[in-house]
Parts: sequence; structure tokens; C-alpha cells
Amino acid sequence: MAYAIGVLLFAVGIAASIALHEAGHMVAARSFGMRVRRYFIGFGPTLWSKKKGHTEYGFKAVPFGGFCDIAGMTALDPYTEDEKPYLMVDRPGWQRILVMLAGIAVNIVLAMAIIFGVAVTWGLPQTSTDPAPAVVAETMCTPTTIDDAKADDGHGRCEGAGPAADS
Repeated sequence: MAYAIGVLLFAVGIAASIALHEAGHMVAARSFGMRVRRYFIGFGPTLWSKKKGHTEYGFKAVPFGGFCDIAGMTALDPYTEDEKPYLMVDRPGWQRILVMLAGIAVNIVLAMAIIFGVAVTWGLPQTSTDPAPAVVAETMCTPTTIDDAKADDGHGRCEGAGPAADS
């Protein structure tokens, strides 16, 4: 059962990362005044969709990716006269590049957040070669030889400060 839950949580995590990646493209495109026609998670036949404004949101049957359909991504993409002022291809090159990089930027931020969360939750490995300083709360006398340790019912005979104090 734990294995199945782990597989399910992994699949949900992958779907969430895909959704956030595509959301990065969508938010950047909208911020530059481009029209986003469709925002879908998955490929293949549509399982569910809802249209809000000019964008159709939904899930498809094969959950191995996603897409954000921006009007006029290339000069060959068909478009309506209503979409003409919002075409991606008519925007300056730096805006188009930022829209394409927005998904990658979201992936980097997500990776850093996951690494930070793991580091805070489970800690980081010790990377220093210097040993941690030893803190001694108390010293006590120990037998100096094996013969001394065998004396007095195995507890040993202890006299003086002991070998630690001698060094």
C-alpha cells in the first residue's frame, strides 16, 4: 500500500511541476498582451475542460506533459481577425524569448524550493573535512593496565587522575 501511495504522490508531483512550468509560459505571455488559447495538462483526448475568458483550461488522457497554446506562436499558425492584435509572432524578440524562458525559470525556482525544503527538513551532509570539536563533560579515572582492570571484581583499580590527565 505504501508503494502505491508513493507512486501516486510521485505522479501528482510530476503533474504539478508540468502545470507550473506551463503556467510560467502562460503568465509571461499574458503579461506581454499575448492571447493564450488553451492551457492543458496531458496529451490525447480531452477528459475535462472549462473555458474562462479567451482561454480553455483542461486535462487530457495521457498525463506525460502539457501545453500552452499561444495565438500566433509562429508565422504559419492560423489565427482569427479577433486574435490579430494579440499574436506572439508580432511581439518584439525579447518578449518572445522571455515567454519561452518563463517555463524554464519556473522549473529552476521549483528545483531550488525542493532542495531548500529537503535541506530544512532532513539537513545537509557534512562537507567539511575538519572534525567537529569534542566537548567533554566529565573525565574519570580509568585503569592504566589490563591487570589493573581485572582487579576488584572487573571494575579495576583506579588511582590518580588517569591516563587522560597525564597527556
